[in-house]
Amino acid sequence: MAFISFQPHDHFDSLYYDGSDSTLTINSLAFKPDALLFKRSNGSNGDTIFNNSTRGVAHNWKPSQSNSTDTTVYVASYTSNGCTLTGNLENTNNSGDKYVTNFWKANGASTTTNGAGVGGASIASVYQANTTAGFSIVTYTGTGTAGTIKHGLSVAPKFIMVKNTEQADRGKVLCMGTTFVADPQTDNLEFAYNGAGGDSTSYNDTAPTTAVFSVGTDAMTNQDTKAMEAYCFAEVQGYSKFGFYSGTGNVRGTKVYCGFKPKYVLIKSIGGTDDWASKISGLTGFGLGGQRTRNVRYNSDTCQTTANIQFEGNGFRCATTSTYCNQEDTKYVYMAFAEMPMVGSNGTIALAT
Repeated sequence: MAFISFQPHDHFDSLYYDGSDSTLTINSLAFKPDALLFKRSNGSNGDTIFNNSTRGVAHNWKPSQSNSTDTTVYVASYTSNGCTLTGNLENTNNSGDKYVTNFWKANGASTTTNGAGVGGASIASVYQANTTAGFSIVTYTGTGTAGTIKHGLSVAPKFIMVKNTEQADRGKVLCMGTTFVADPQTDNLEFAYNGAGGDSTSYNDTAPTTAVFSVGTDAMTNQDTKAMEAYCFAEVQGYSKFGFYSGTGNVRGTKVYCGFKPKYVLIKSIGGTDDWASKISGLTGFGLGGQRTRNVRYNSDTCQTTANIQFEGNGFRCATTSTYCNQEDTKYVYMAFAEMPMVGSNGTIALAT
């Protein structure tokens, strides 16, 4: 039997914690995080917050609202095994509230500059890439002309989230690299918004390559002179999976094979006006008691309260008739990260330590 070349928690993790009126130090990760996705998981209100180490602590994407950059300092600092959060802030650390946060490792805030005309890219960019785990953070200045951008992953990404940091919008999710639909490179969604997906060449019309991804002329992905950022995800066998599935409309649900037991799954219908729904398992942190699973909806004030997304040893199943993940003949896009690998990077059965 082969061992997977790394443990999932070396590159991705999710934590649950109680907010406070003072600064809070998270120090239980196995890595220094570079991208953090926050969501309050109790009560109402509370926006979704995305922060990354390339832009820095006072630069946040708030996809649950149509905003440009939020300059609130939610994350006071990044540390070698977590971060320090500013206290008494509703969206990330408020007393009496509970939060779930996802953490991804890129390259420790160490970036590479790629000029226009270099490496197959027509638009200059700055990226920090984790090629082991298939994740990069890319920043670039839009040109208004369709072009290509270096992503730094050495394999083609399958899921890309793009935000115009100077425009009031929710940002775009570009759904790439699948055989389930005919032209996935033109499929797109707005993150943390319940609107149906679109199929437009104005955001992107070319599948990504091992070197670059493409953007069209729309302001949400390529407005002239405006600062843009992108989160690029490529599949790593035994660690991450991105794609589409079709709902069945019955409680048996569709089995989605991932090659691992998931820790985190994010789902959105392409054709329906349903929420971005997620399930997170294997949680550690403060205030959990005996329950180590949480369900949250990123565009909703109310967290999910029932575990309708069933995690299995080699994938997941939506055992529900809910339209947010299993409406009959509805296409859903998903991203999944592993808690426990079943196969290693060579495709054979893996053992996890």
